[in-house]
Amino acid sequence: MKIKSIPAAIRGALVLGAGLAASSAFGGYDVHSKGDTKLAFNLDAAAAAFANKDSWFGESNAFLGNTTDNWSEYGVEPRLSLEMPVAGGTAFGQLSGVYTRTESDDASGLTIGSDDTDDFNTEQRHIGWKTDNLFDGLENDSISISAGRQDYKIGTGMLIADGGSDGGHFGGWFIGMRSAFKGAVIASLKSDEMLLEGFRLENRPRRGGTEGEAYGANAEYTFFGSTKLGATYIVADPNVPGLDELDVYDARLDWTPGGALEGLSISGEFAREDSEQIEADGWFGEVGWRTKEICWTPTFSYRYAHFDGDDPSTPEDEQFREIAYGFDDYGSWFQGEITGSYPLTNGNVLSHRLRVEMQPTRSVTLNVMYYDFTLDQKQIWGTPVSSDDWGQELNFTLDWAATEQIHVIGILANLAPGDAAKEWTGGEEDWLYSMLYVSYTY
Repeated sequence: MKIKSIPAAIRGALVLGAGLAASSAFGGYDVHSKGDTKLAFNLDAAAAAFANKDSWFGESNAFLGNTTDNWSEYGVEPRLSLEMPVAGGTAFGQLSGVYTRTESDDASGLTIGSDDTDDFNTEQRHIGWKTDNLFDGLENDSISISAGRQDYKIGTGMLIADGGSDGGHFGGWFIGMRSAFKGAVIASLKSDEMLLEGFRLENRPRRGGTEGEAYGANAEYTFFGSTKLGATYIVADPNVPGLDELDVYDARLDWTPGGALEGLSISGEFAREDSEQIEADGWFGEVGWRTKEICWTPTFSYRYAHFDGDDPSTPEDEQFREIAYGFDDYGSWFQGEITGSYPLTNGNVLSHRLRVEMQPTRSVTLNVMYYDFTLDQKQIWGTPVSSDDWGQELNFTLDWAATEQIHVIGILANLAPGDAAKEWTGGEEDWLYSMLYVSYTY
């Protein structure tokens, strides 16, 4: 399931973020259509209301400076998309703007003490050119090159998925409607089995943040229609004094065998980060099984994820940098609707996740997810703690496609603090969290 903006969004304070948008999305209202030339208008809108009991384990006032139990967010993005034949291919472009607002103080803490919690700015603003079937021997091949503000994602978004920032003076922290990279240049060659990409990206931080950049290459190949391998090399420049460019090496696997093993899925990813100051790893492995023999065709899955933390006893910095991670599915890569959206990111975190996904009807999907979180090193954002037990989180989600244009999501979550969370925040209460989200797409 993927809609324009979907729950679980820490969008900010990262080095970078990305995802390919080389082809325009059409639909909505045809402003102009003649032959192969099309100009379309689309509109995305989202609103969410949040109710918490004992946010930040009952210590949000003491820990953040104000109570963050109840708030709301909303946003809108009007968009124009153009396609027209040029030089034997198709030229395309997109222009959109995003307005978001947060009412009251949210659990990120970024709105506390400020009345400036809404903003309107440009989101998509790119042009490009693409063409099909240039090479003999490649099935359904296409070439695309695009430049400007646009989305880009690699794999499940563990490293690259989101170039925007939300929350704070922008508003809309959780609904996360800003995702485009600015100054992006993306070139791709793809066929039925192969994908080759080169990219250059810049992030868009909140006011006062640092603008980082990254460039690199991505390759993916699908064998026998069931096994996909991916590899990526990234050079990320955080533009922070004292930090050199970060070399990132990434490998990915997705296997869905079919046949006698139909329903089985195995996936994993490993990333190594290296610079003069930093040496860190981040990785995950997941196995799932979908069965049609039980009502609601459930999918059962287990995932282990490991993101290094810094060991203060060594001269190196082993803390894994998230670069520009983003949303792909529940728990990827905002791990836990509470933990991953507010207190922690994907550094110095180890997690076990059990998930059951069910579909009672064609329009309704249910998820139950259990997380057990520990810290790789006994520190949280540089503050020493005496335990590595962050806590256990339980999530219930309901997705309802009410119509082709209206999507409704309900979330109920509970985070029971471990000793590390209690020591860090001073709170001991379970964090109970609920959210109702509605989106409209035209």
